[in-house]
Amino acid sequence: MSDDDLSAEVQRLRTEVDTLRRRVADLEATIERGDETTATKSNESLERDIDETDQSAETETDADGTNPSEGTVADDATGSGEHSSVLERDWERTLGIKWLGLVGGLALVVGVVLFIQLAIEAGLLGHLGRVAVGTAGGLALLGSGRFVAERQGYVRWGRIAAGAGLAIAYFSIYAAYGFESYREAIGTPLWATLAGLTVLVAATALVSVHDRAPLVASAAFSFGYVTAFLSLEAGTSLLTPAYVLFLSAGLVAIATIRPWHRAVVASVGPTYVLLFAWWIIDEPTPSLLAAVTAVAFGLYLAGGYVRRSSDRDISSDAVEHSSRWSRLWLGSLTVCNAGLAATLLEGALRDWLADLPVEGVAVGAVALALVGVYATTARRPVRRDEAAGSFAVVLLGVAAVLAFGTFWATVGLVAIVCGGVAVATLRNADAIQTGSHFVAVGITTKLLVVDASELPAVNLAAPLASATGRAAAFALAIGVFYGLALWFRREGRTVPAIDRAIPVAGPYAVAATGLAVVLLGLELSGAGISVAWAVFGLALVGAGLTADVRGLRLQGVAVLALVTAKVFLFDTQDLDALARTTAFLVLGAILLVAAYGYARWQGEDPIASITGE
Repeated sequence: MSDDDLSAEVQRLRTEVDTLRRRVADLEATIERGDETTATKSNESLERDIDETDQSAETETDADGTNPSEGTVADDATGSGEHSSVLERDWERTLGIKWLGLVGGLALVVGVVLFIQLAIEAGLLGHLGRVAVGTAGGLALLGSGRFVAERQGYVRWGRIAAGAGLAIAYFSIYAAYGFESYREAIGTPLWATLAGLTVLVAATALVSVHDRAPLVASAAFSFGYVTAFLSLEAGTSLLTPAYVLFLSAGLVAIATIRPWHRAVVASVGPTYVLLFAWWIIDEPTPSLLAAVTAVAFGLYLAGGYVRRSSDRDISSDAVEHSSRWSRLWLGSLTVCNAGLAATLLEGALRDWLADLPVEGVAVGAVALALVGVYATTARRPVRRDEAAGSFAVVLLGVAAVLAFGTFWATVGLVAIVCGGVAVATLRNADAIQTGSHFVAVGITTKLLVVDASELPAVNLAAPLASATGRAAAFALAIGVFYGLALWFRREGRTVPAIDRAIPVAGPYAVAATGLAVVLLGLELSGAGISVAWAVFGLALVGAGLTADVRGLRLQGVAVLALVTAKVFLFDTQDLDALARTTAFLVLGAILLVAAYGYARWQGEDPIASITGE
């Protein structure tokens, strides 16, 4: 086979691969939207592209004297032009159908609201007639949109129209009770309005699930949460939580048959916001609040498990991008659900057992539940819930902060980090290790923001206070961080988004060095800070030269640069003559010693020492 023939064959294979990639992208979009019409068009597009590819390949391999490489370039240019034209048509289609339709639907809803206002001012119809006309018109538009989407094939336009019709019908029924003048004129009881809105929302949700219309289903459940908020006016302790749990259970049930995990994630916020409002407005008993919150927490855990079970087979490179987004949505579901549930349960438990020290118990219980979820998904034939493992460690840290005082909270956080790293190493649980890293960041922040100001400084006259003071807390974290830097010296964390390993040892060592510098600055003053910083920088340089660790050497050089700047810029003005002289003498001697250490480390042949040859 000649080079020209090989080039033509490679080009043909590239064209086929590009065609398959476009096909996979179309199928992913079809699955997400439930758009059967688009799937049909994608099949036709695939067949047409394959036919064109085969014809192009036959043209390139004809023995008619045509240069195959020239034909390849021409075909590639033609394909690029066709692809650009398709992109332009898609952009125009999106603008013409989606955005014009959405804006039109919004304008129509606003128009209906203005019509109701105008009818009130002009005395047109009666209050009941206005509600009936609005409801009938909304239902007619809802049915027309569904007909156009299912029978005529204009799926996007039909679903936008159906969503607008749902909004019109919903607000028309809502007006019967929500507007005071309508409520007084019609005498509409709250239960009748809630029943009508519930029937409308439930029927629309069922139809949208049957039609694979996530847009309409999302609108229906959004109005369902509005109805749940309206139920707060009923003055009962059970109606609102029952309604909220009913909506959450419905979404989880839908997630078992439709890949609409985004709708489940989006419902977490409204669910817990309504439970917070119920807690504040209706003031239920703490035990009832805790029970309802626990049920909501369990429902969303079940929803996440169901979606991971459905996505367990998504592992091929062709759908890697879609799988990554799915993991992101499901991870956010776990984090949002656990965080909001822990907050509500913590408040309920404190009100319930006000005489007992139960701070942090509820948060710790949620963390243990997430540990169970992580362990369960690790053993079952589902995708492992990495977010549960990581966030469980974070919540354990939060529980420690809530349960203990300032110093012992720091000790607890350090113990959680060490325990998390040990468990991750023994059980190969990367998520636990990731959570430990987040807790380490929290330790650093707490030391700088809280411990530095609230814990007492070293006082030789009060050894017990010093043992649980600022220096002890900082020293504990510094020692552990340097130990973890040594532990992770040859290990990195792979970031899926960029598919590369990031070293972990460096951040721990830098954090330990920074905390040590801050501690010396807090505990000492004047020339003592300069001397201590210089000695510490020399120690880092010496350790880096001895162990041949470049990171330690550079950190030592950075500390020496810091103390040099302090001595020349501040000590010359702020210190007295003796202290200033001492600072310069010590700094100069230490810098010379550090330079001598570098000279001995490089030896007679610096290049060979650096390269290791």
